[in-house]
Amino acid sequence: MTQKELIDKVHGEMSGKAPFAEIVHRIAKAIVQEGDTNFCTMFAKLEPASSAYVYAHPEDISDGPWDI
Repeated sequence: MTQKELIDKVHGEMSGKAPFAEIVHRIAKAIVQEGDTNFCTMFAKLEPASSAYVYAHPEDISDGPWDI
């Protein structure tokens, strides 16, 4: 799954705003469901995907301001 597909999957499952920690948890869950259970591999995908999510869908994040 590409980073964009991962972000779109998590965004599609959102039903309102959530704290950033919850969004990161949902991204991690999607990565594990994809089959990447190695921590290093998962983290290598999680960090850039969570950062990209902030740029792509800041309206989903309930805490912050996300003025990046």
